[in-house]
Amino acid sequence: MKKTVFIFLFLLSVATVFGQKVLQKTPVNPPKKSTVTLVSSDKAEYTKDAAGKNVAIVHNGLFKQDFSTLISDSAYYYQELNMVDAFGHVHINQGDTLNIYSDKLNYNGNTKLAILTDHVIMVDKDATLTTNYLTYNTATRIGIYNDGGKLVNKDNTLTSKNGYYFAFTRDAYFRYNVICNTPDAIIKTDTLKYNTKDRITYFYGPTHIYGKSAKKDNDTLYTENGDYNTITELARFGKNNLYSQGTKTLKGDSLVYDRLKGYGRAVKNMTFNDTEQKTTLKGDLGEYYKDGERVVATQNAYMILVTEEKDSTKTDSVSKRGMALTKTDSLSKKVDSVTIKRLGLVPAAKPATDSVTIKRLGLAPVVKATTDSLPVVHIGPPDVVKPKTAIARKTAVATTKTKAGTTPKTRDKPAVKSINKVAPPQVHKDSVTKPVPAQVTDHIKRDSMFVGADTLETQILTYKDYKILQRQRWEASHRDTSIKVIHSVILTKPPKVLTAEMAKILVDTGLYHPEFFGKPKPKPAAKKKPVKPIAPKKVAADSIKQIRIVDSLQKVYDHGLVDTSRIRIISGHHHAKIFKSDLQAKSDSIFYSYSDSTIRMFVNPIIWTQGAQLSGDTITMQMKNRKLDNMDLFPSALIVYVEKGDSTFFNQAGGKTMHGTFKDNKLSTMKVVGNTETIYFKRDSVTNKVTEMTRTVSGTGFARFENGTVTFGAFTIKYQGKGTPIAKVKGEDKTLKAFLWKPQLRPASKQDIIASYKPPVEKKPETPKNTPVKGTMPVKPAATKTNGNKKSTSKTAAKPAAVTPAALKPAKDTTRLIKPDSLKK
Repeated sequence: MKKTVFIFLFLLSVATVFGQKVLQKTPVNPPKKSTVTLVSSDKAEYTKDAAGKNVAIVHNGLFKQDFSTLISDSAYYYQELNMVDAFGHVHINQGDTLNIYSDKLNYNGNTKLAILTDHVIMVDKDATLTTNYLTYNTATRIGIYNDGGKLVNKDNTLTSKNGYYFAFTRDAYFRYNVICNTPDAIIKTDTLKYNTKDRITYFYGPTHIYGKSAKKDNDTLYTENGDYNTITELARFGKNNLYSQGTKTLKGDSLVYDRLKGYGRAVKNMTFNDTEQKTTLKGDLGEYYKDGERVVATQNAYMILVTEEKDSTKTDSVSKRGMALTKTDSLSKKVDSVTIKRLGLVPAAKPATDSVTIKRLGLAPVVKATTDSLPVVHIGPPDVVKPKTAIARKTAVATTKTKAGTTPKTRDKPAVKSINKVAPPQVHKDSVTKPVPAQVTDHIKRDSMFVGADTLETQILTYKDYKILQRQRWEASHRDTSIKVIHSVILTKPPKVLTAEMAKILVDTGLYHPEFFGKPKPKPAAKKKPVKPIAPKKVAADSIKQIRIVDSLQKVYDHGLVDTSRIRIISGHHHAKIFKSDLQAKSDSIFYSYSDSTIRMFVNPIIWTQGAQLSGDTITMQMKNRKLDNMDLFPSALIVYVEKGDSTFFNQAGGKTMHGTFKDNKLSTMKVVGNTETIYFKRDSVTNKVTEMTRTVSGTGFARFENGTVTFGAFTIKYQGKGTPIAKVKGEDKTLKAFLWKPQLRPASKQDIIASYKPPVEKKPETPKNTPVKGTMPVKPAATKTNGNKKSTSKTAAKPAAVTPAALKPAKDTTRLIKPDSLKK
């Protein structure tokens, strides 16, 4: 009985608690359901539909739900279903700003979803959206179209296939075939967000922005993530960014471009490329100015210049058109043997015409009929000589078929008779079965020249502005020291005593008696000194002096350019370096102009090539046909080169100026002018050891290089030379006064031209702690105490270490020199 009462009371308490929770969850005053109400109408008729529901046919009715009103010419009002179907001049209004117009409407008051069709126009302040099918939610104020639409916001027009408009935030999202047309640009993308208040576009896919300027140099922007302000025309991109204008492109991980100012900024992995002039500029930070087409690159900046040369190792021995072998004219010019010997020239070898060479090359001589009595033999690939006329071509085909075993057609017989008057072409017997080898064109070997500096700058100038810039640079480096600068005296403290006196003007009484002492005697006529005629040599020298400018920047060349010609210039400042596969250089600053294709290096420039080091105050290197042609070093020019990697003996040559030439991008000749000094070490041809040092002094020197060694040398104008055995040469006499040898500054790779590049350091293998170092005395480890089978080490026991005596400087391992007995003691 007690158990039954206890269970009943427990169930009653649980039911009470559960009932209280249910009452707490159930609201006291549930919200009223929002319904569509008919406010007014001109006429209303009530009927029933097919399902038996009451339907009101309303003419010029006004409906309202919450903050939305609906007006139409006619409508079906389903009061029980809380729905309205409207037709003709449908108008939905929300507040004072948003209005929607259409021809048809289906509105559900329960879901507050309106489906508008046919000529739908939605107006939200200064934005107008037009489409043929629109789904609009009056509660969330979100409109959606899926069959094409257009949004007009002041001067901007956006079209797309799908669209989403949010009236609360005034944001619009467009999808598929999105085109945004602004007064200054056209934007084409796949996904775009647009705010009708700020008029800013946001991109989330591949996007192109095309300029609409009246000029021909319209720019184009590409990105896959970014935004563009249509008012300020400021673009900010963050993924796969590209700016292009004509032949110029600018890339960067982050790109900012202001179209009104014509200013762009690229951050991280910046790349500027000019395909017209084959120039590539890279860096981690770059700035672009459209007006002067100027680009400034900093932070690991470097530039790539492409050089070209014919690759003789891959060129076919047979030219494209074949080589003609004719008899040499008896009246042709011959090269004097003395001249060939003096210049070190080698006469060109005659082409091989023997049968062995022809057979080895797989060629067949083809005899071609000419008007001359002597036949001309052409060496070329075996091929059938094609007649020019159509009849001749048919005859050639018929002749080939005859040899293959077929009979020619009868209608080609007259043509055969007409052709037989001329010598028939010889056909190779294998020309039908063997394919004709393809013509081999000239191979071009391309190499890249890498130029690096702390700051690299490139821009486009007219030839007139370029000449002005040259003059300014020359005047900056050639100051007129004859002009005295008078420094003005500025008093920092007032003087202690300052007095002023009026100026007294005395009266000249001689004015009243001009002839008191008689009339002045007339001065005798001055005798004119006879003018000596100026020597014509001096006149010519003075005229040349006025025209000539010492600096190479002001040398005037006839490049065939007019003042309006466009020229690209490149300048690098601080720690400039050049790396090429066969040439490296460094200087503090560098300048390159496309007008004369000359690289100019200033402030301690050094060039390394083929084991030689060239230095001077200023160095210029000129390129011709995209390969190195010549170079100039002035003043204090010096060249140092080593033979076969022997860096103990340096061959040297120095002077005021040097002029060198290149052949196949390799140093070929060098001419030294003014105070020429040379040091050359002669070697034994058998042992290759240095036996003698030759030192010369002259006015002019000339040398020819081949494979990095001097093959010919000549000296003129007050030549003096002296040879000294190498055993009698002192150390200070082995070098010139201006000797300079800096191989550690030579860039070893294209990565070395970048300032922040650090070459990897090879880790040395770690030596074990207990192994003694060579040349040290090992220390005996501390003794240990034993307690039974266990060993205990005392706390005062020292760890084994290697002690090096300060006064001991052994040449060999001292552990071997110490006797074993001494170690035991």
